[in-house]
Amino acid sequence: MINRHHLRVKLLQWLFASRQQNQEDYREVAKQFKASASTSMRSYVMAFRLLDALIFYAGIRLEERQGRHLQENRDPGPAHALAGNPLAPLLEKDPSYAVALKSTGIENMEISTDMLRAMFDSVAEGTCTASKNLSLDTLDGLKVFFDKCICSGDWYPSWQQEHNLYWDSDRYLIDRQVLQTLDSMKLGSPFPDTKAMLQTWQSEDTMIQTLLESLLGNPSVHLERIEKHAGQWDPDRLARMDLLLLQMACTEWLLLPDVPVKVTMNEYIELAKTFSTPQSSSFINGLLDKIKADLLREGLIQKTGRGLVES
Repeated sequence: MINRHHLRVKLLQWLFASRQQNQEDYREVAKQFKASASTSMRSYVMAFRLLDALIFYAGIRLEERQGRHLQENRDPGPAHALAGNPLAPLLEKDPSYAVALKSTGIENMEISTDMLRAMFDSVAEGTCTASKNLSLDTLDGLKVFFDKCICSGDWYPSWQQEHNLYWDSDRYLIDRQVLQTLDSMKLGSPFPDTKAMLQTWQSEDTMIQTLLESLLGNPSVHLERIEKHAGQWDPDRLARMDLLLLQMACTEWLLLPDVPVKVTMNEYIELAKTFSTPQSSSFINGLLDKIKADLLREGLIQKTGRGLVES
């Protein structure tokens, strides 16, 4: 489930933050980066622990609503539909989820009732407008609720940040992973093998080392080539994020022979759409096209193995 796209996202954020803090010791940054993978995995599993607890809390509120603790029976409100969401029983009988809870040390984690109440009431009271007309008793409805209400609310980010010092750089990746997992579980897939995910992440040592060493060890790498094609935009006037994206793409072309040329180009154009300005993706697209043509003409791009899939 974790792939090189996710790795690029995290590397981009770490490189940008490291440059902002003038960290040039790539060995130390690489060490911290790899160590953060376990913390990221815990945050990912915590998101499901929260959703499971929220469904359980909705069940308690539903019982109260239906009169087990009140004399007057009432029809359930829209938030009470969460009590019937299939995620909870799926997680309960999934051995991979039990292993994930144990391996990340959160099987006994207590979640604040105040946070659960606030999330529940955001639907019950209509403060999260995105939850209106959602079928919260389905995985599709829960997915939208998580994306539009929980992730953008006040409680969830601060809760994650209490347990993960790297949350600001992790949140995009982890939230997307949660949504992807909900999609796969809807289709009948089990909860992911988190140990295998972690091993996959850590197996990409070459990409991690290459990008960190090249771009932290030499912040001006590829600047001359970028400046040649940037026209009026000299490197000092380029947005820092755009410059970093261009440098990362050039580094992949030159130093990662197993990554296809087109894959690299498409990846950094997409990253520009998410992490830079609205105009950046077309600007980076045009610049990379010119740089790629130069590198190919000079015979500097040498691909092997799966890197030869496209050129």
